[in-house]
Amino acid sequence: MTTMTSRRERIARVCVGAAIGATLVACDGFTGKEGDRPEGFRLVEGRIVVPDDATLLGRQVTGLQLAALHLRADGGITAFPSAVFDPAAVRAEASFVATVQNDLDVVLVLQVPSATQRGAGSFLGVFSDASETLIARGEDDLDLGTVTISFGARTPADTTLAGGPGSSPATQTDSDGDGLKNDVDDDDDDDGTPDVADDDVAGDGVDDAVQRLSALTDDDADGVPDALR
Repeated sequence: MTTMTSRRERIARVCVGAAIGATLVACDGFTGKEGDRPEGFRLVEGRIVVPDDATLLGRQVTGLQLAALHLRADGGITAFPSAVFDPAAVRAEASFVATVQNDLDVVLVLQVPSATQRGAGSFLGVFSDASETLIARGEDDLDLGTVTISFGARTPADTTLAGGPGSSPATQTDSDGDGLKNDVDDDDDDDGTPDVADDDVAGDGVDDAVQRLSALTDDDADGVPDALR
């Protein structure tokens, strides 16, 4: 069981910044007190069941990280990573928390950290919620429960992560603040266009089609975007 003190410490470590190119975004307004969160950010947290690390990349991995990635309209990536954890030391489950800008759609990935431990790293798998990988913007914090890893035909290209029972992001997010969670709201951004006909369902200003990992360049067609190697 993670104590509140250790949880605040993990949030504080993550909250030193999020990578936007070479620029860091500070979590203004964060005090670390119980129930507090950075102004303009939401917390995405949970636990992950860590398999044998050698299975992930076919080589020894000394550190892992959960990162929320926002794929920008200009083709760049804004990363909001958790603290790094050592799968060998954890042995069973590792807790994670990422502070994510709440007005952005993101995809959540398991990764080997970048050299700075702050940006997009080497891809190991993507979080999928009912076959949807895009997590909609919203002010609500997300508890993904116990996240499990499933290996597909190609590792890591087809590796997916799934949350625990009742932890769907759509059931915890009200993107437009109208009192209806996204899973029962037919117009998540309240722009008058039904979600089924909306190119930007949650209204973060970037078409959903360009915010999934499949939109990134993959020159060798191995399923892993070039930017996430």
